[in-house]
Amino acid sequence: MSLSTLVTAKFGGVAFSKTEAFLDSYGVSKRTGEARDAGSIPINAIMGTTPQSSIDPALYYSTIGDRNGIMEPYVFSRTNVRLAQVSLAYNLPIKGSAIKSASISLIGRNLFFFYKKSPFDPEQAMSTNNSMQANDIFAVPGTRSYGLNLKLNF
Repeated sequence: MSLSTLVTAKFGGVAFSKTEAFLDSYGVSKRTGEARDAGSIPINAIMGTTPQSSIDPALYYSTIGDRNGIMEPYVFSRTNVRLAQVSLAYNLPIKGSAIKSASISLIGRNLFFFYKKSPFDPEQAMSTNNSMQANDIFAVPGTRSYGLNLKLNF
């Protein structure tokens, strides 16, 4: 039997979630629901000469979210560490046949993250263009896959 694993890691860079920005501006995210339930969002600001300690959630999220908002809250660290692949193989005993050796393997890919801060897979890409790496704009989630491999040597 043999067991092999592949752990991949990327350190540094940023990932951007336009999905989070749109959902917040529409008021349909968990974050905006919690803010509405609380009644306001605490801030530290000055309007004119008057200190402001809170803001209406609808005003706040319509200002920072959507297509042309202040996008800073939707920029996340791209640093991540994942279990990219695991393979468990068993060498089958072969005697007196044309087959010299055989093995069967169970394989899993993209299994889980040990560490990530973004709300989506920071390694996803919208296109092959370098400027669209680590951008989430209503992308489908990353998938994990499982497989079975049979290897025969003659």
